[in-house]
Amino acid sequence: MDSQIEQVKSRTDIVGLISGYVSLKKAGRNYKGLCPFHNEKTSSFMVSPERQIFKCFGCSEGGDALTFFQKIEGIDFSEALARLAEKAGVTLKEQKANPADKQKEVLKQINQKAAEFYHFILTKHASGRKALEYLKDRGLTEKTIKDWQLGYCPDSWDNLAKFLSKKNFTQTDLIRSGLVLPSQRQGVYDRFRKRIIFPIRDISGTVVAFSGRIFGEGEPKYLNSPDSLIFNKSNNLFGLDLAKTEIKKANQSVLVEGNLDAISSYQVGVKNVVAPLGTALTEKQLTLLKRFSENLVISFDQDKSGVSAAKRAIEMAEQVGMNIRLTNFAEKDPDELIRKNPTLWKKAVEESSPIYDYIIDKAVKTYGTNTPEAIRKVTSEVAQVLVKIENEITRSHYERLLAKVLGVSEDSVVKEVGKKQRPSSLEPQEMIINRQKLGNRDVLESYLLSLILQTKNLPKKINSEDFENRSFSNIFQLLQKFTETQKLDLKSFQKTLPEELESIFDELTLQELPSEVLKDEDKISQEIETCASRLKEVNLRARLKDLTLSIKQAEISKENEKLASLEKEFNQLSKNLTILTKEK
Repeated sequence: MDSQIEQVKSRTDIVGLISGYVSLKKAGRNYKGLCPFHNEKTSSFMVSPERQIFKCFGCSEGGDALTFFQKIEGIDFSEALARLAEKAGVTLKEQKANPADKQKEVLKQINQKAAEFYHFILTKHASGRKALEYLKDRGLTEKTIKDWQLGYCPDSWDNLAKFLSKKNFTQTDLIRSGLVLPSQRQGVYDRFRKRIIFPIRDISGTVVAFSGRIFGEGEPKYLNSPDSLIFNKSNNLFGLDLAKTEIKKANQSVLVEGNLDAISSYQVGVKNVVAPLGTALTEKQLTLLKRFSENLVISFDQDKSGVSAAKRAIEMAEQVGMNIRLTNFAEKDPDELIRKNPTLWKKAVEESSPIYDYIIDKAVKTYGTNTPEAIRKVTSEVAQVLVKIENEITRSHYERLLAKVLGVSEDSVVKEVGKKQRPSSLEPQEMIINRQKLGNRDVLESYLLSLILQTKNLPKKINSEDFENRSFSNIFQLLQKFTETQKLDLKSFQKTLPEELESIFDELTLQELPSEVLKDEDKISQEIETCASRLKEVNLRARLKDLTLSIKQAEISKENEKLASLEKEFNQLSKNLTILTKEK
């Protein structure tokens, strides 16, 4: 099995794989981007094409292609291996599946069969005729209904349960899927009776759950499958499996409130659209969306509850670090606007307003500007948002705009914004080495060793004893020994390292190096020699400082023989330091 795992890894380009989820940019020998596993505004996520690994210096997530795929897709090792093997064209030998894997596979099969059943009832069976007519009256085409595999669950007790039982699924498995519920009388009954069915798929397109919209009278309006081994509503977005490619293409996602909003939008050509499964939006959903683009257009219903939901979405999207815009139109929701005129919907998305324009506009519409009290309320509400803007030019622009809208002085708005509590910025440190920081010994040693490893250029003037950091010293010593017999290859060298040095080695080989240094071999050699000389100088000065103290102690204690030896060493090292500084 290990050989198969290595075969899958060797045929999987980690940069290509991760680029499907994260926007990567070249950074010296490596690539960098915003980490998809935690919220950040400064790139601390590095990928090494040579070593085929990734590492986030912000949250410490790291590993190989399989590790990344498991984490990003929220799947176990076996599924990650199987899916990457399929992509890589590797045929895996039959392995004995563990009970959890078997159960997940059964649930996926149940959901797929249920989706086919619901779709058949909607499109081919008499009991689904009225629901089909309703969807067509809402403007959905037969192609759209087929592409999204929409369905209908009739108002009967256990039609789906009977159908799935005939497919040899047990009653226990059907209950685990959430598609049926145990009856107090006998047997089970269908959960989604009398509902139009929207299959919910994971990012790879597998049906993992369902959303049912009531058809006729009944509550709740929308009902989702419960969480299961294969579904967590906080980690999924309706339509993302179809929209993800379009989001990357447009470099922007459109977030709508309802399933029909998303489907109608997709049908008329705005395909970079998703919905939060009819429940409250979560930060996990936004983090998932951010993998494909940092730019977000929010288009929730225009009623009071929709505006309230949009405000919550804005707060979360800002925390996640997304660039937010909002649509503005008179109709109730995107679906209604699309049915009225698809062109107007496209225009609404294209002309969506920056978040702060929207907030000012909504506050003015809510309170008005005709009285001092109204002006106070608008200013107070908007100031709470403006104070969070870190860019001073942007903040100043909106302070000026708010003052103009309210007909008050700009100074008064600036003062009100200033009264609000500005959050402290806790950005992760920049990884690019600041040249002025090379006076810090640990930074210098890390930078030098990173240069040596990434460029495979070993200087002759230093040895392992020159590194004060024990881990760096051990790695350099092992590096010298390794290169005595063979050419440096990072993958091969990594295998010779003890386990306690592996994470430090990862950090060194993924550390971002200045691009101007890596332009040609001469600059690389010059930079390494400069850093090596600087390290020698630091060591000499440190030793001279220690000798000065030792000489004073020897003088006090009148240890003449020891004093002579110390003075001799001091003089020699002083000469060495003079020579070294002249060479610089």
